[in-house]
Amino acid sequence: MAQRLLTRNSTALRVMAGTRPTVKGRGVMLSNTLISSTFKNTHGLHKAFEASLLGSRSIFTQGGPGSDSSGSWLTLARGIAGLMIFGTVGLAIYAGVFGAGSVYPKPVRTLLREGGKAYMRSEETRDLPKAIECYIKALELLDELGTTDLIHAPDAAHVTGLVARIASVYSEMGDLDNAIRSYESLLQRILGSKGMDDPKPLVSELMDPKLPPARRANILRALGCANKLAETYETRAVRWKRRSIVLADPALAASSTDVKEAGRWYQWCLQLVTLTYQNHYNHIQLDKGLEPTSTPSFDPTTLPRFFSIEIVASLFYNAATYFASCAQYELAVPLLQRALDLLRPATDNGKEDEVCRSAVLMSHLANAAVMKSDLSGAEKTLMDGLFLAKKFSRNNDCLNSFVALTYSLGTVYQAAGKPESARVQYRQAIDVAKTVGDKDAERLATAALSRV
Repeated sequence: MAQRLLTRNSTALRVMAGTRPTVKGRGVMLSNTLISSTFKNTHGLHKAFEASLLGSRSIFTQGGPGSDSSGSWLTLARGIAGLMIFGTVGLAIYAGVFGAGSVYPKPVRTLLREGGKAYMRSEETRDLPKAIECYIKALELLDELGTTDLIHAPDAAHVTGLVARIASVYSEMGDLDNAIRSYESLLQRILGSKGMDDPKPLVSELMDPKLPPARRANILRALGCANKLAETYETRAVRWKRRSIVLADPALAASSTDVKEAGRWYQWCLQLVTLTYQNHYNHIQLDKGLEPTSTPSFDPTTLPRFFSIEIVASLFYNAATYFASCAQYELAVPLLQRALDLLRPATDNGKEDEVCRSAVLMSHLANAAVMKSDLSGAEKTLMDGLFLAKKFSRNNDCLNSFVALTYSLGTVYQAAGKPESARVQYRQAIDVAKTVGDKDAERLATAALSRV
């Protein structure tokens, strides 16, 4: 299944994996063959790296391995999809309004207000089942009205925004089955079955300068929704088993419908983004009198105006961490490199957020190198990442990256037969983990130090 998906999306993957010379870290020589699903657990170092790999997407979390704190780029990266879903509707949940209030008939406004109040209570008193009940009743009224009044058509912004809110609340409740059904309903409303099967026609729509703004906003909402759908399938796949077991074991992954669906929707997102970007980039090339290319630069100034750096880099990160979890490093590495390309101008200019996010990406690139038994490549990437992470010692992403990078460098030195160097790195990781209050990272580094 995974190989069929990769073959179907080979054009988009070639965009990601164009061969470019290495120049001061600005690019890498990447193979055009990007299909690899075999987990080669043949190196003793792999087990030590399990904690800093993506058993959870720990490197993007403020609290270190296994946590998901609001101060990190993990929250941002996952939140970007949510913002794409809701950002065009002018959400004001407390007032119960998912768009301009006048769009909704009075009975719907009443239900939305009631649901919003239940949703926006404090963590201890909020009533998510009540919110869902109100939102679903409001949606049923809108759908009934939509059969005769196109203002409330199934793909109207204020209607799809409500469906997105329903999916989000189900996710917060831990009801992943209904969350998935809601996200799929939203995609069906916006794209139809054909658009859900193949995003390529959407590329032509996005490139049309005469495309109505509401339609463009809905396509971008569908992109955010597809990313959230992939994440939700991924979460459900590993709810009862450790991610490293379910995703990295080819037999288990092949038998898991949820793993296949997660991969399918990450690929759908990548295809829509990369093909749209390539199309846009080649228009720029032609305007300059240059030949079209299948390997665009991923210079952020060449992105279409409707794709922000945050959106594209976050989507690439989400997909890359999934593929790395599946041991598909040939897919993960190009995505991480392209995310770095997008952040590089701001990183080179010393902008704090981009510097620290680049350090995070380098943590993942180093992990991929280790899992491919490329210790020298991992060491270089880790040193480059540490150089960035040290620049902003009060930034959560830099601090967390520093812990992950020093821990990982310790495992590299340990595997290379340099125990004293490994101990130095583990001790640094312990010290910083204590400073940031990351108990899990402190425990992992302490255990690693005891084994040297």
